[in-house]
Amino acid sequence: MIAIPPQIQVIGALAFAAGLVLVGWTAKGWYEGDRELGALKGEIKTALADDKAHKDAIAELDAKYTQELNDAQAEIDRLTDDLAAGRKRLRLNAVCEDGATAAAGEPDAAAPRLNDSAERDYLRLRERIGTATTQILGLQEFIRTQCAG
Repeated sequence: MIAIPPQIQVIGALAFAAGLVLVGWTAKGWYEGDRELGALKGEIKTALADDKAHKDAIAELDAKYTQELNDAQAEIDRLTDDLAAGRKRLRLNAVCEDGATAAAGEPDAAAPRLNDSAERDYLRLRERIGTATTQILGLQEFIRTQCAG
């Protein structure tokens, strides 16, 4: 066997010890990095779950108020059809024009009513009021539930 001088043995032992320290330090860094990565993954999962819940709540609000708008439009459409078919009439405070005469024993004039253009305007106004009301209510609820920090 070859004799190794003591100075070389000390240098070799120090190099070996330094290598062990370096390996341990690297392994510790990997372990801490894995721990930090695990914590970060947990935070990301929580954030994604919160984001999904937020998006689901917004979609639910959208569906609710879209359905209300559709229901209001269906009601306007039914009213329009009923007015056109004569099943319903608009009531208004009107005065019949003077000078309308009829035969003896007959009423002096026909029942007052809106002309076709006025009926369309009335229905359009009701539709717009319903749409605006539903949109305002939806926006108010969105602000209350989604924008409250």
